[in-house]
Amino acid sequence: MALQLKIDRVLQGTFDLKALNLLFVFQVNCPVCFIYGFPLVNKLYWKYRQLGLNILGLSTAFEDFEYNTAANTALLLTEMKLVGATRQALGEFYSQTIDFPVAVDRATTGAALVTPENIEALTETIPDFDHLPKSEQTALRQKVNAYLQRHAKTSATFTLNHLPGTPSFLLVDQNLQLLDGWFGHTPEAVVIERIEKHLRIVKEVTQKLCE
Repeated sequence: MALQLKIDRVLQGTFDLKALNLLFVFQVNCPVCFIYGFPLVNKLYWKYRQLGLNILGLSTAFEDFEYNTAANTALLLTEMKLVGATRQALGEFYSQTIDFPVAVDRATTGAALVTPENIEALTETIPDFDHLPKSEQTALRQKVNAYLQRHAKTSATFTLNHLPGTPSFLLVDQNLQLLDGWFGHTPEAVVIERIEKHLRIVKEVTQKLCE
């Protein structure tokens, strides 16, 4: 399954895809993203940046739109200032640096996302969709339409990939094929095991191509 990545703008670094990429999807008004997500991702960035893992941060918004903005993300990156619930939990400033590239998810509405292409892309994630009776396929397309329509405000990458919340972590290749993913707090050892598994696969493929 291919991830649909819709970027509004890049705020820090170079947002290029490589053979193996970890996309860290966060909101600035998300204390867990800062308590758990950023420290882990920074550690992974310095541990694996020379070993084949490309780390990319994506600031999104699916709630609290007055806080989860591109402006507040830029303020975080330039002045380390926190907002909303994150500020209440951690104070005015974030204590850790954010070293990896960061972009902003494309702000949109559910109605704007209702296109034949997006509906088909979402139905492709349903197991055995192509083998279902036509009547069931039609009903599922209607459900996808309704799912998109109910978002008065949203972000394109978050909604089109039906992400469960933040922080979300997505491992993708250079063609945005989803290789692995998880949501929320996952033990660091488990995360490292998953990453190293895919790094070994990338290395094996590269070696075969060079033979």
